[in-house]
Amino acid sequence: MDCKSGCHASLYSSDFAYNFGYIILFNSEFTDNSRFVTYSTGAADGRVRVAQLDGLKVLNEFHEHTDTVWCLQFNASGDKLVSVSKDKCPDSMLPKKAKWLILCRNVRKLLLVSDRHPEVYEHFRSYPSVVANRQRQLYEEGTCLIHPFSLFCLIWNSCMIFINLTHIILSSLRLCYILEPLPCQSKIQTADKVLLCFHTACLFDIIAKLQTGYHEEPGCDVQMSRSNVAWRYIRRWCVVDLMSSLPIAYILLHQQIRNCRYILMAHCMPLLKILRIWTILDDLRTCVKVFTSSYIWQGSLRHMVIFLLSAHLCSCLLYICPVVCYYWHGVLPQGYLTFLKMNNANLTDIPLSVRYQKGIFIYFSAFFGTAFSMYRVYEADEVIVNSLIILYAALYTVYAGVFLIKVYFTKFNSTIRYHELMNQVEEYMRHKQFPPSLKKRVITFYNYNFQEKYFKEDAALDYLSEQLRNEVTMNTCYKLVNKAALFDGLSATVVGTVLGCLRPEVYLPDDLVVRAGDIGDCMYFIANGTVAVYSLKGVEICHLEDGAHFGEVALLMKDSKRVASVVAIEITQVYRLDAADFRHYVMTNQELHERIEVLASQRMHETVLLDESFKSKTKPKQDSPLNATTQ
Repeated sequence: MDCKSGCHASLYSSDFAYNFGYIILFNSEFTDNSRFVTYSTGAADGRVRVAQLDGLKVLNEFHEHTDTVWCLQFNASGDKLVSVSKDKCPDSMLPKKAKWLILCRNVRKLLLVSDRHPEVYEHFRSYPSVVANRQRQLYEEGTCLIHPFSLFCLIWNSCMIFINLTHIILSSLRLCYILEPLPCQSKIQTADKVLLCFHTACLFDIIAKLQTGYHEEPGCDVQMSRSNVAWRYIRRWCVVDLMSSLPIAYILLHQQIRNCRYILMAHCMPLLKILRIWTILDDLRTCVKVFTSSYIWQGSLRHMVIFLLSAHLCSCLLYICPVVCYYWHGVLPQGYLTFLKMNNANLTDIPLSVRYQKGIFIYFSAFFGTAFSMYRVYEADEVIVNSLIILYAALYTVYAGVFLIKVYFTKFNSTIRYHELMNQVEEYMRHKQFPPSLKKRVITFYNYNFQEKYFKEDAALDYLSEQLRNEVTMNTCYKLVNKAALFDGLSATVVGTVLGCLRPEVYLPDDLVVRAGDIGDCMYFIANGTVAVYSLKGVEICHLEDGAHFGEVALLMKDSKRVASVVAIEITQVYRLDAADFRHYVMTNQELHERIEVLASQRMHETVLLDESFKSKTKPKQDSPLNATTQ
């Protein structure tokens, strides 16, 4: 677009432009150095398109933003977005949009696939794939359907977790605990009114399920065809959801139906929602992923929900035999529930809280294997119910125990493997008859190196890219970078390249790191600890601590011989830079090479001075009269 200074352009809002994602330009102003474009909305696929008025011909596309912005500043050539800011034009220059149109657009965005969904990148491997699926939903099919990886689906399913669980708890509580005094009466209770609200929410959930796409496996295409979505839901869960969501019991009670058998079946129908427990748990796992990616937290919350729901349902199941008799025959049988100690009183005369506490207590007793022996059971059907509860409690105990063992080994696997390694080391030292002092040094080395957590560093880093490995190295050696004056002012690229060649080593107290006179094939950087430097004559020159380095003098000398010995004073962790890497990276960098050369010459000078001072002090002793007489 060839635009002169002060040129203005205007486009009017149209359905064609909105439906096909073209940006609507209003009062665009162009100057010599920059271009400001003020507009009302962005493209639905997250791109900004600059178009001409005639035919809406697209001239440029920009991918730098994904939401509505008001002012774009381009470079002089107009091919790159420089900045995004608020609108600098007066409000009168912008078209007025109805609030309901803005609301509809925001709701429509909630129905599209979102990169903020915690599982979206488990299915789509990249952001362009997310954008492509969003375009497919808008332009090809499923325009009004809900994407399974949309924010609306995430929020709605999270709310339905609470609604479905509460629905199951209240339905079972209404059936087994809330009983009218004999004779059986048709009366609407407070629980029925509350359940009516949950039934309504579940009916809306059925409508939402009929409008939500699905995917079979990760990597497969998301099915957004309305007919396929509806047919799949009808074949699978539509009947169960519909039967458990219809407020039939409320209708019968409202119509004052006297046949209690119909009321019993109506109260049992909402319990079909229990069949959807695995779907509820899957939605719970997805919701928890928003807050944490820890497998332990996800599994723990999942098993906690199962345990609490099981406790409630089993406490209700304890009363199912007399409750069925109550609704079916209109009387409360005797001989049941001996743990209540009713003393010829009716079940309805005992407060609900007491009955519920007793039922929960019996379940926990079954969970710990003591329920059947706690009270006498006389009726065959009650024996069967109690046996089922004990069997379920035993199976769940095994299931929960396996999970806890898995969590334990997941959490403490590295510690367990470390102790296994130390057992092998101790057996090896016992077999080779190590002296106690050497055993202590070996154990100290392993404790310092692993910190009681066994891991294979090379195996953990092999799968990472080179850039990510460099970042890990930079983060590992950040103390070294901060304390080493050698790296001050150097670019991050140079520092990262040098640190990527370092190899960690650990020395115990009194370990000889380098020996004077040996051929030098590397230099060292001290990460943690203290070393002492000695000259050729054995004179202590200095102590080096965190961030210091040594061994570079031999790499700069022609004969490559060490001019000093270095001994560890305490447990010291150093990073080793081999001679080949030193010549390739350090010698080729002029600034770094000059710093090392200056420092090496200073150390050489100090070492020579100390050696000469030591000679001058020891020479008079050698030339004393006592030595002469002896000779």
